Amino acid sequence: MKESTTDAGSAQPAFLRGGGEMGHLTRIHDWTQTPLGPPDTWPQNLRTTLGILLNSKFPMFLFWGEELLCFYNDAYRPSLGNNGNHPHALGRPASEVWVLIWEDTVGPLTTHIRNGGEATWSEDEFMPIYRNGGLEDSYWTFSFSPVLDESSQVAGVLVTCIETTDKVVGLQKLAESKDQLHFAVESAELATFDYNPITNKFTGNDRLREWFGLPPEVEIELATALAVIAEKNRQLVTDSIKKTLDFASGGGYDIEYTLIAPPTNVERIVRAKGRAWFGEDQVAYRFNGTLQDITQQVKTREKLEAEKTRFMTLLETMPNMAWTTDSEGKLTFINQCWYDYTGLSIEETFSVGWEITTHSDDLSAVIEIIRHSLKTGDSYMAEYRLRRTDGAYRWHLGRATAIRDEAGEIVSWLGTTTDIHEQKQTQIRLDELVRQRTQQLEASMQELRRSNENLQQFAYVASHDLQEPLRKIQSFGDILKKRYEIQLGDGADYLNRMQSAANRMSVLIDDLLTFSRITTRQEAADEVSLEKVVRDVLHNLELRIRETQASIEIEPLPVVQGDASQLNQLFQNLLSNALKFQKSETQPVIRVVTTEVSAADLPPEVQPGRQAAALK
Repeated sequence: MKESTTDAGSAQPAFLRGGGEMGHLTRIHDWTQTPLGPPDTWPQNLRTTLGILLNSKFPMFLFWGEELLCFYNDAYRPSLGNNGNHPHALGRPASEVWVLIWEDTVGPLTTHIRNGGEATWSEDEFMPIYRNGGLEDSYWTFSFSPVLDESSQVAGVLVTCIETTDKVVGLQKLAESKDQLHFAVESAELATFDYNPITNKFTGNDRLREWFGLPPEVEIELATALAVIAEKNRQLVTDSIKKTLDFASGGGYDIEYTLIAPPTNVERIVRAKGRAWFGEDQVAYRFNGTLQDITQQVKTREKLEAEKTRFMTLLETMPNMAWTTDSEGKLTFINQCWYDYTGLSIEETFSVGWEITTHSDDLSAVIEIIRHSLKTGDSYMAEYRLRRTDGAYRWHLGRATAIRDEAGEIVSWLGTTTDIHEQKQTQIRLDELVRQRTQQLEASMQELRRSNENLQQFAYVASHDLQEPLRKIQSFGDILKKRYEIQLGDGADYLNRMQSAANRMSVLIDDLLTFSRITTRQEAADEVSLEKVVRDVLHNLELRIRETQASIEIEPLPVVQGDASQLNQLFQNLLSNALKFQKSETQPVIRVVTTEVSAADLPPEVQPGRQAAALK
């Protein structure tokens, strides 16, 4: 045998020449440490097989001898990855190299071949492999074949293989995508169709067959399906299909039509969407798509359109100006009242119509109100003057409210403009009248203040003028009492009463002066004994009490915060009126009592905690 020189400079058999990386690793491997011994002692059939294996571009590995020592070529080497079994697998027993799948796959297949079994074939078999520093899932298509020795006995097992992991994963993803597509189609309750323009036949899912009332055949004639389409839409669908199959159309298909499927003849409105596929000859070879039942949506849409029509008719017939805008305030509609009032054209109206007709003094305020409403969504209300077609300005009230969708977003604004000129003029006249009356009232108040000042001055002067004769009466009375008290006898009592009446007169004059000052100052409240006040009043009314033979009953009375003179005058008036206004031939009975009430029951002008006197 002719020997070759290895990379290390040593001689090697010719069958180990070449083979790339694995040829080099096989040549430098120390085979003396294995049961095979040095290569120049290997049997011819092993040499021949290795010569083929190392120089083949198809992935191969070889198990040889009783120990099933491993050989593999460069084409298989990438399958072992990095940081895995390569290059340690070379010359090692197969059961150690493929330990993870030996028991279930590699071992049984190898045993089958060594026992004389026929070559095997496995496609896309799952076989996890240790490589790239970890265990990876992989799929393989492979064949196990026997290698015979000179005595026709199985000396080794040759495995030709190719990894199909990418193919299997791709198919799995495709199947998963199909499942997802199927789920999406079912979830959306879509019908699907797939039309072959060459055979003029199509297939569809169960839902499509149900909607069209079609038989369960695998392929269906197009004419059979077209017959189910409502006559009013049939030509439209036919023309749409023809256009879609024309390369110049781009192949898009989107149309709505009505089905009337036997035997129920129930109408169903569907939306068909699809696409045509063209070959290099620009001839359609496939046309597929989906159908969606939109019956309810169409009915809802028609109902909304009808409602919109009625609504717009209502706006058009309103006696006031009515209008709508989009969400940003751009005018989208205004009724005929506007055109009749302003005399503007549609073009003028939809450009700057409301601005040129609004009085310049009102325009900026209106714009600010509109901006606020558009920003916040608050309702809009403003008064402004609009120019009429004859040039006259009249007051109007503008109102608008936001129209929102189900999500609460503003989609438009609805507003009205009402002529309030007469009401505004009335309001202006009323405002002027109120202004005039206010001025008159202020003038009256000034006059009243002057009158009060005069009254105060008069009362002050009068009180001083009246006090002088009283002082003389009191002085002369004191003189008479001192000089002639004994001579007067019982007449002294009348003198005392005269003096008492003069004193009371003096007090009344002082009270008159105090009362005249009420409008200009507030007297401080003092503690006043109501019991003393009532006793003084009864003393003043002594003669009247005797004349009427009145019975006076006084319960214990409290001390209150107040003005003594005013309280005195109050009880003077109360008791005097009680004695004056009596039933004839009836002896009057007067009782003076107090009742304590809660603060909640008192009128606002009475401070909480005070007691109220009641006269019965």
